[in-house]
Order: sequence, then structure tokens, then C-alpha cells
Amino acid sequence: MPYVFVNMAMTLDGKIASAGREEFSLGTEADRREMDRLRAGADIVLWGGETLRSARCPARIKDPGLMASRNAKGLPPQPANGVITRSGRIPDEMAWYMAEDAGRFIFTSKRGAPEAEKAALGRAEVVTLGEGEDVSPFEVIDFLENRGFSRILLEGGGGIHWAFAEAGLLDALHVTVTPWLAGGGAAPTLLDGEGFPAGRFTRLVLEDVRREGDELFLRYRAARK
Repeated sequence: MPYVFVNMAMTLDGKIASAGREEFSLGTEADRREMDRLRAGADIVLWGGETLRSARCPARIKDPGLMASRNAKGLPPQPANGVITRSGRIPDEMAWYMAEDAGRFIFTSKRGAPEAEKAALGRAEVVTLGEGEDVSPFEVIDFLENRGFSRILLEGGGGIHWAFAEAGLLDALHVTVTPWLAGGGAAPTLLDGEGFPAGRFTRLVLEDVRREGDELFLRYRAARK
């Protein structure tokens, strides 16, 4: 079974963006280095459709040393990129399509496949999963495992994190707590979705804490029963 881990920066009140989803970088250069390090340890970085529509660019490693280290291990310099979108509606003109050194996958539903194919124009592999409107995390994992991907990094948004958490597929979370307060009941959080009922929360075990300036870097693993 592939190893699935999350990396996300959040405000002290748990928000990963404002209620209006305006572009704003929560983390510092230290968080950027942490993102690079974790991407370097992944075979593929998965985003949700909303995250891709906002970023429009690929998830890339910037540190040349980390890219060289991957090459030395026989890995491509950049991890593959994937997006999970039920609707298949993603822009057809984005820098995300332009990176020639990283594979690209669009995971979508049967309903979303026509829109995804229209947007991809052959520049990304469209993977249609299931017969319904949702994209099952289990089917995504099965597909990636069959393709040889063993380390899967999730980078948002909260809906994607929720889908994998609800399915019991999260192995670890790397969380940067940043010195900001965002507020807003409609602002996205680290974990959105319907939420677990009391008594069924996912239990985590804190494995590491590191402070750099005003940021805290936390690493948790999921407690298996």
C-alpha cells in the first residue's frame, strides 16, 4: 500500500486560506524549504481541482541539490503531478501543463471525463474512475500503486485531505503553524468535508516539533488501531 502524507501551512486558527480564497503566502522561506524537502521525497504530488485552479502552476522542487539527489537515486528530477476533480473543469491554459520533466494526471469521474479531456488536449493523462460523480481515494491509490508510485503527497485543499482521511488512507501529516489569524466560518481549513462525529475522530501521534522563527513545524503520524 502506498504511503500517503499531507503537507500544509495553516494559520493558528486552522485556516489554509481566506474565505475569499485570495492568493496569500502563509509560510516563510523556512516553510518553502520544508515544502521542497517533502516534495523531493514524493513520487507524485496530488492537488484538488480548486487548488490547481488557484495555483495554475506545477508542484515543483526548486532546490537544485534536491533534484540532483533524486537523479542520483534513479528518480526523475521532479515528482509527477496529479489533480483530483469530480467535474473535470480545469483551465486549459496553465503553466501546469508546460513542465516537461514531470508526468501529469487528471483523476476524474465518468461525468467529468469529457471536460477533463477537452482541457488536457493530450498534455495530461485523464484517468476516469468509478461510475458515479465522486472520485474514490481507494481507486486513485490503486491506480497509482499499479503505476509504481509508492509515496503520495497531498497538498490541498481541505476537501481532498478529508476524502483521504475519511477513507483511513492518511499515514502522516506535516503541518506548518504560521503566526497569522484568518477567521471566517467559510474559510477553508486543513480538513474540510462533512467531518467525523464525536468518538470517531482520527487519532494522531506527534512525532516531531521544530521551531524556526515564529513558525512551528509539526509531524504527526496516524495512529493505527
